[in-house]
Amino acid sequence: MTSQKEKPTHKSVRLAIVRIEKGRPNIVSKDRKMSVKAVAEEAGVSRALIHRDCPDLLERIKGGVNKGIRQQRDAKQVELNEYKDRNRELRAEVAELKAILAKVQSQNATLIRKNMALSNVHAENGNVTQLIYS
Repeated sequence: MTSQKEKPTHKSVRLAIVRIEKGRPNIVSKDRKMSVKAVAEEAGVSRALIHRDCPDLLERIKGGVNKGIRQQRDAKQVELNEYKDRNRELRAEVAELKAILAKVQSQNATLIRKNMALSNVHAENGNVTQLIYS
């Protein structure tokens, strides 16, 4: 991972990255996100030095920055897929309930028509007595 003749600045930058990743920095705040500026302050070097002399560590820093964003994006995507599945289920349920409602409305209309027909027969036939139940 490290060469035998690692420059002291390279080593200090690498150790600063490790400290920030582990959440135990010496100089910068623990709440500070991984960035080139934070690593430079922690290592006591300039940002230009990191860009110029430590391109391998620069990739590690950028990977650390994007890691949290990727995790958030992936979590949101999973949540979105769950909501889409739930939405699909609810739409199917609504369609099923609409079909049931249409069938019940049809039966209700048929019963109303039959009831009206029986009422007309009752009105025409005077010898039928209506029973009232309480």
